[in-house]
Amino acid sequence: MKKKRAIRDYVLISLFIVIIAILSFISFPVVGTNYDFKGLANIHLGLELGGGVKNTYELEVADWYKGDKSDAYQDAIDRVQKVLNKYYADATVYFSGDDKMTIEVPDVSISDALLVNHFEIKTDKTEEAEARIVGSDIEKATYTSNGTTYGVLIQFTDTGAEKFKELTKEVSGTEGGGSIYICWGKDYENATSLSISSEIDYIFLQGEGISTKAGGEAYAMRLESSKIGVNMFTDLDDIEVSARYGSFSKWAIWISSMAIIVLSIALLFIMFKELGLVSALSLLFSLMFTVIVCAIFDLQVTFGGWLGFMFGYILNFLLHMYYLNVIKNEYAMGKKFTIAFTSGYKKALFNMLDVLLITLGVTLLMLVVPSSAVKMFVYHMLMTLAGTAFTSLYLNKVVCVDYTGFNVRNEKKVNFVRGENVDEI
Repeated sequence: MKKKRAIRDYVLISLFIVIIAILSFISFPVVGTNYDFKGLANIHLGLELGGGVKNTYELEVADWYKGDKSDAYQDAIDRVQKVLNKYYADATVYFSGDDKMTIEVPDVSISDALLVNHFEIKTDKTEEAEARIVGSDIEKATYTSNGTTYGVLIQFTDTGAEKFKELTKEVSGTEGGGSIYICWGKDYENATSLSISSEIDYIFLQGEGISTKAGGEAYAMRLESSKIGVNMFTDLDDIEVSARYGSFSKWAIWISSMAIIVLSIALLFIMFKELGLVSALSLLFSLMFTVIVCAIFDLQVTFGGWLGFMFGYILNFLLHMYYLNVIKNEYAMGKKFTIAFTSGYKKALFNMLDVLLITLGVTLLMLVVPSSAVKMFVYHMLMTLAGTAFTSLYLNKVVCVDYTGFNVRNEKKVNFVRGENVDEI
């Protein structure tokens, strides 16, 4: 019975490892949802490791803006940086001259969703037509559902709602209704047309690029940004920038990671033979857990994030080794082969728990450091600690105890030896 349970456990863990390894290299839309799964092969690298692009934008304030221009520009800088932080760990935005702003992102192009632009609703898509609704009229923009359809809901301020009701009443009063035009960044030629047939005080936008979660949330953020009253525009093409740590940095990261993983498994085998390979299943399970989390949340990998990931993995390896050493010591002191596994776990448990709690506390304290690199280290470290806690405190013990279903006394298969002049208890 114990042997059958061990086979079941090993098969399930191995299947999980293989499936996640395969998923790491593919991407696909999840049926029945608006979510796209992106495999680890498509993970975003930071500017440090993968390079990216930059562009410089001219800035102008809206006619309706009443404050100081410098305040509006600073608000625009702060807003763009906030939006950048949602998508990238080490993207930057900064003033680059009078009325100029430069953006650097670890990507192949700079999305319009990252920009702060004028928002206008007109009855004609020409520059001369009056802007009937502007950014200051927007109260809130959210990506949400209307029944079974997803889209972006634009809600107006009290003043904006009255203005929009008046506009839609005027347009819908024509025979067969009429159209209004949503214009971004004074790009009137590419204005979006909306058919209006009745008086309304809100807009629910649907369509290509908005119905997906990523596209809808990006559009809603752009609408929120339009409330600042600044327009960013450029006639320049995005300029490619090299990785800050050199063009070979990402390969160095991948090679180093694989070397550390292979070396850790090799050490487990050298020191504990068959038992080390069994324990490696638990270690690889934790590794795949981290991989799937990275893929699901489409996390960006920076140098600091990679360090956090590797520190977490090495800690997990050391905890796995510690438990196996405690078992080995229990056997050396005279415990029966099978008993040494459970008695060793009782001795090791609270020491491992102490290490994890201390590491968690120190890691959380690092959040007070005002550095994006440190924060990425902390986030990746915390992510790996979750898998580390589960596998080192529980799963490693399960797979090791399961091993006794195949081997109940042959210590040579696991590099165990009795201490001198020690009899079996």
